[in-house]
Amino acid sequence: MIELTGLTNALTDTIVNISDSELDFLNLKKGSVYGLRGFDKEKLKSVLKDKKLEYCAAGSPANAIFNAACLGLKTSLLGSLGNDEIANNYLKELKKYKIKPCFGMNDEESGICYIFITPEGERTQMAGLNASSKFNFDLKSLNKSSMLHTSLYELNSNPDTFFETIEYAREIGIRISLDLADEKMVRNNNLGLENLLNETQILFATEEEAMALTGYNPLKSLRELSKICPIVSLKLGKRGSIVRSKGEEIKIPIYKTKVINTCGAGDSYAAGFLFSYIKGFNLQECGRMGSFIASRVCGSKNSHLEAKNQ
Repeated sequence: MIELTGLTNALTDTIVNISDSELDFLNLKKGSVYGLRGFDKEKLKSVLKDKKLEYCAAGSPANAIFNAACLGLKTSLLGSLGNDEIANNYLKELKKYKIKPCFGMNDEESGICYIFITPEGERTQMAGLNASSKFNFDLKSLNKSSMLHTSLYELNSNPDTFFETIEYAREIGIRISLDLADEKMVRNNNLGLENLLNETQILFATEEEAMALTGYNPLKSLRELSKICPIVSLKLGKRGSIVRSKGEEIKIPIYKTKVINTCGAGDSYAAGFLFSYIKGFNLQECGRMGSFIASRVCGSKNSHLEAKNQ
């Protein structure tokens, strides 16, 4: 059995350190997520010129799966790749982490996501989904999994196949874990969200995402969402998180670290939380493990931990 499967836009992160002035030159708001389509590529080339680029197989749910695999879960990943070198490198990473690949392949370029890291560690993202949004995988790949983790990024990129996958998971008794992903994704995907939340057992949300979804302040949002989803984790950044289930609220502290970048912090929190949940720990322990793994990732350059036994 596979303990945790991710449904992801399979993107290769291209990580680069830039200044605040360079971010302004690109006309990007710090901490936000953008699409590459229609962007001035000459501007982008001028900023990237002579900079050191680092590459990392990723995608929001994929980051959670990489970290969960590091912690020892049996994992698999659903997604789509192109027939190119980026795809080959992505598959090599999955093999290194012992993650079962369940990918459809097509003739488009593989997905890529530029991650601009500003001096204080904040990340701003710009993604070109390309092949990653096709989702031409075999749904039967889910048959031996017990939990599916995904996010609103995947809903936004391919709603038809996304909901088909969720429905298939529901029919065969797989539990659903969902990350709201980004405030923009919440505002862009109102259609179908209510049904999706009704199928979700574990929900991860930041304050901004929760407020965008409910229209209430963060704490009331948490309480309203917990009426729909059995377990809700409200991520508060430097102030930790609050986990709510069955009317009980558990405050989770952060683990202090020297922040190098925040890319993948939320995904790594989900990985630690889901690992502990699947292994039968109580919700306080789940939250603490999520917080600990997030601190480890924030203190490193990549969006997931290094694979063991390399």
